[in-house]
Amino acid sequence: MNRFFAAALAVFLILSCAACTGRAAMAEDSSQPETLEAASGIPAPGKEPGPSAQPDAAPEEPYVRVIDPAKPMVALTFDDGPDATYSNAILDILEENHALATFFEVGRNVQACPEPVRRMVEMGCEVASHSNAHKNLSKLKKASLLKDLALADEALTAAGAEAPFLVRPPYGAVNKTVKASTGRAMVTWTIDTEDWRSRDAKKVAGYIMNYGDLDGEIILMHSIYESTADAVAVLVPWLQEQGYQLVTVTELMAFYYGELPQPDHFYGYTYFTTHGRTDTPIELPSMFPPAEPSDGAEAPENVPPEEIPPEQPPEAVPEEPPAGEPEEIPEEDTLPEWLWPSAVKPFINAAPRPIPIASKPAVATGRTVSAPAEEPVPTKDASPAKEEPPAAGEGIGSGALLPNPAVFTP
Repeated sequence: MNRFFAAALAVFLILSCAACTGRAAMAEDSSQPETLEAASGIPAPGKEPGPSAQPDAAPEEPYVRVIDPAKPMVALTFDDGPDATYSNAILDILEENHALATFFEVGRNVQACPEPVRRMVEMGCEVASHSNAHKNLSKLKKASLLKDLALADEALTAAGAEAPFLVRPPYGAVNKTVKASTGRAMVTWTIDTEDWRSRDAKKVAGYIMNYGDLDGEIILMHSIYESTADAVAVLVPWLQEQGYQLVTVTELMAFYYGELPQPDHFYGYTYFTTHGRTDTPIELPSMFPPAEPSDGAEAPENVPPEEIPPEQPPEAVPEEPPAGEPEEIPEEDTLPEWLWPSAVKPFINAAPRPIPIASKPAVATGRTVSAPAEEPVPTKDASPAKEEPPAAGEGIGSGALLPNPAVFTP
């Protein structure tokens, strides 16, 4: 009986092992075709090939901004900034569309928020002055006017901009002193969107879109309103679609009007509306693409260090002549007699006689501008000095000695 159970158990174990071995072989057979498909890369019938790996796209070439003076252009200008939120929003739009603008900034606002100014400079926008405290400059005395502009300059330079040459007077208010006594160029605008009044992006954008021909215009907006930033988001791409190049004020004056802003000059509505497009634009760097390096112009990567020249032997000290013999001066080092020092030639006059100038004085090629001499303050008892008539033979043309024409100011 025990032998019967032992034999049955042996048969059961043998059958179980055979079943396991068969299932393992079937698994290997079913996985083998997949392995072959993967190795060969040939898909099985009825199966679509999977997506193949795409090669890396070539990097985009950097945008190069080039202005064509013959094509339409318009200058967007923004006053009263900077503002941490809306100035940056406007800069985002300009940067996205490869456009530039001119920002007339208030000095005290720059002190409180300098970061947008640094970004304007990095982008290539034009940064100008809108005074320091946004006062009516035409009501300030000259000393107060110059002090206000100087404080604005200090704030802008501290923020990373250059000292501005262009100034837009607040409210456009000017007088003779503001126009011609600051050493700067005063610039206003030709189109006022009145964005400060409406605070409505649709009205601001619609006003510009329905204005008509915008070629050569300077558009006034303010970078401290959300509505203005929203209007700019619509206007910038629309202007470019219409064929306008967005330029700075200086670029507009050089390319369209044919002159650069000059110190102590006022450029207002009358100037811009009475001057048409020039036939001779002034060249600026933005007219030309950057020069590409020629073949073979690139410097090798590994440049050997400069060779240090060998030390030169010390120069031989000339022997001193024996005492009692005069020292000989070589002919090539001999100076003119009138320049010899008295120790060498003690009895020769060191300077020649001045040569009288002919009756017709020479004309200096350059004109030297000198500061006007201060007039003496008259006193009560002082009587005006009476001019003496020139003595005979002392007038110009008589052969008398005149000042050196090189420093003579007519």
